Amino acid sequence: MKIEFNWGTGIFVFYVLFASVLFFSVYESTKVDHSLVVDNYYEEDLAYQNQYDRLANSAQLKEPLGMKWQRDEKQLLLTFPKDLAATTTGQVAFYRPDDKSMDWQLPIALNDAGEMNVQMAKLPVGRWKVKVYWDAAGTPYFAEKIVDLR
Repeated sequence: MKIEFNWGTGIFVFYVLFASVLFFSVYESTKVDHSLVVDNYYEEDLAYQNQYDRLANSAQLKEPLGMKWQRDEKQLLLTFPKDLAATTTGQVAFYRPDDKSMDWQLPIALNDAGEMNVQMAKLPVGRWKVKVYWDAAGTPYFAEKIVDLR
């Protein structure tokens, strides 16, 4: 028995394959989380001038905030400027670009040397953006670093 392949059969096969790919794409897209990165994106966009001011203040520091990823110990060492360490307050935010449910924050707690060690060994493997929002002597500052836990 020989199957004859003509234009009608080709068009039918094309439409069946097209519909199959389309239905598969729609099905897979329903599995993706389409939520916003932040819940209040409009308010954060309006407050961007504050962020810009923090960046400008950070750029004017004689000694910038040191952020060193220590891969062997799986910790992040934050070294604040010595002259501002006594009055430093703020928070360190850990932002996961692919899953906002993993985001977390902790307050800045410096040791006597003006440093803060953040243990990251228990965090899931992947890319993390570390954002440091800090105030010292009444002036706001900001710094960020990408950390790849692998």
